[in-house]
Amino acid sequence: MIFFVGPADGVWQIGEYLEQSGGGLAGRLRVITYEDIVTRRELALGSYIFAAVDQLSPTEIEIMTQCWQELSNASSDIRLLNHPTQALRRHDFLNACFARGRNAFRVRRAAEFHRCGRFPVFVRPEHEHTGSLSPLLCNRWQLGQALAWALAAGYRLRDLIIVEYCDTSDTSGIFRLYSAVVVGDQVIPKTLVHNRNWVTKWEGRLLDTDKAREQAEYIDGDSHDSWLRETFALAKIGFGLINYGVKDGVPQAWEINTNPTLVRRTGAPSAMNAAQWKMLAPAQATFLQRFEKAFEEIDSAVDPGRIVRIDVSRRQLRRLEAERRLRERLRARRTPIAGLAAPPLWLFRRLRARRRLPIPAGASNGSGHGP
Repeated sequence: MIFFVGPADGVWQIGEYLEQSGGGLAGRLRVITYEDIVTRRELALGSYIFAAVDQLSPTEIEIMTQCWQELSNASSDIRLLNHPTQALRRHDFLNACFARGRNAFRVRRAAEFHRCGRFPVFVRPEHEHTGSLSPLLCNRWQLGQALAWALAAGYRLRDLIIVEYCDTSDTSGIFRLYSAVVVGDQVIPKTLVHNRNWVTKWEGRLLDTDKAREQAEYIDGDSHDSWLRETFALAKIGFGLINYGVKDGVPQAWEINTNPTLVRRTGAPSAMNAAQWKMLAPAQATFLQRFEKAFEEIDSAVDPGRIVRIDVSRRQLRRLEAERRLRERLRARRTPIAGLAAPPLWLFRRLRARRRLPIPAGASNGSGHGP
């Protein structure tokens, strides 16, 4: 049995996959939440994937580390993927890539903005997968403005990072966003997106017969296999999706998402038409077939009827409740600075609407994966 563990509001990704494409895993893959574990205080034996580890609160990390240890002690015949404390988060991962010469760009925490000497840069949250909070910023003054606007919008300085821009466009100005998934020992290319925007998302995706063929060749091949395996090993991540580009023939890692979207959510709007989806269908089918096989390989034969107990103290429960309230405030962008900034921002927007004042650098709310 395989247990996929994620936050209560973040298991829809694997749920959509099981409903749409993962029918072959229905009897061997079970989805549970971190909240379930805290409530039940017990775990059935089996292989475990700890998803969205970058979303865990300090107390959740503490409890899930205990879960990992109890499972490890109970049986050596199970696979455990994404250790709650050892898997690198975005800042540390990108720093490690730069320090080892694997990435050509540097990342800093927002509090280190005065140390930035190479521009352009952009600002983004460390623990979210919503992309850039700013346009490209060409000097320290623009960077300061962007950080001020992010704080006024409800982000905390400690949650923001500054990323140096890395231009991976080809001679015709097209950017390529590569994505690949790791499941245990298997690395599976998933997607290749072409775009003329450095914020390389599906919106604005360029797709024709030649680009669909290029994606199929990427998924069928192993051109970056060694680099991908080394990069996932560096990040100490056994389940997740990496987004990366290629500059002068050298891959550049953007991020690893340990709770990725695997199939389009049912009913979600699409930037592509039916003909374009048809062009992508063969490559998607290849990925899904390999993905299911990779899951089968991490399954274990231990009896899921065997249970290990997890101790959760009253002190931990109190801390979890406090962290839950903090998380809700942060998601709603209700920080003290945002509260103080709300009246001036309201006035500025009113004046701008009347006089068409320019938006300060950093006020944009663009999104994307890669620099």
